[in-house]
Amino acid sequence: MVHFVYFPIAGRGELSRLIAKVGGIDDFSESTEVPDGCTAAECCSAGSTPLLIDGDDLKMNESCAIEIYLASIAPKFASLTAKQRAKDHQFCMLKETYMGAIGKVLFTDKTDKEGITAVVDKFFPLLEGILPSSGFVNGLEDPTVADLAIVVLCEAYMPFGAAYKYGEIDLAVKFPKLLAHSNRTKAVESVGNAISESSTMKAAAFGM
Repeated sequence: MVHFVYFPIAGRGELSRLIAKVGGIDDFSESTEVPDGCTAAECCSAGSTPLLIDGDDLKMNESCAIEIYLASIAPKFASLTAKQRAKDHQFCMLKETYMGAIGKVLFTDKTDKEGITAVVDKFFPLLEGILPSSGFVNGLEDPTVADLAIVVLCEAYMPFGAAYKYGEIDLAVKFPKLLAHSNRTKAVESVGNAISESSTMKAAAFGM
């Protein structure tokens, strides 16, 4: 049983959830508290989440490391090459970088429209510059983790949607290529189902 520990919001957990769901990890479970028989310290965490426990021999923290591990055991992504996995890993890290930069402004002063806009304007044009005009990041018939990371950037309310709200950023107008890529990925049945079934993707928190 692969067990995931995180808050009931998108944040640093939503990409892991999408990887598990879209990737076909059937024995994936989740809670907001560390399960009995394990401690946060055993996962090398001082108390922060997300955490992942897979049996008795794997207890870990760090969101990107968790995403990379889940992708490595997901049946749907089993045939990816080393280069394709590397590209997926890059997008996991990009998502994390953007989240940290946006979150720093948002949680300091959510009304700082100029600060939020500055962060988005710094990173998103670069991201659009490496996205394909059609299809998916790895050029395959189906989306991989990189494409799911784009969905999180566009769809997850915490912190991205909240930042767009308070920064008055319309992705369709300002970053149409980014949004189009997310929409292409969402149109894939497994991705669309995962989003529609999610109770965390659009969840708000912290007065946002």
